[in-house]
Amino acid sequence: PGEPSVQVGLNIKKRSPHPFTFVAGYTNGYIYYAPTAEQLKNPGCAQEDCDCLLAPQWQEIFESAAAEMLKKL
Repeated sequence: PGEPSVQVGLNIKKRSPHPFTFVAGYTNGYIYYAPTAEQLKNPGCAQEDCDCLLAPQWQEIFESAAAEMLKKL
């Protein structure tokens, strides 16, 4: 659970085979902000102040898993 950045949500929607795909954050509890891999490389922005528990690789893993799940629906 966490708050994915807008770009992550847009990437998931783009990869979805469904015409209407809604990506929700703040569900099942809120642990951290989930910035993109690019945002994680950019010190000095808001995400550096969060308790982000993610490595930059998380984004591709998450987006690919979401795309695979959406294909099965």
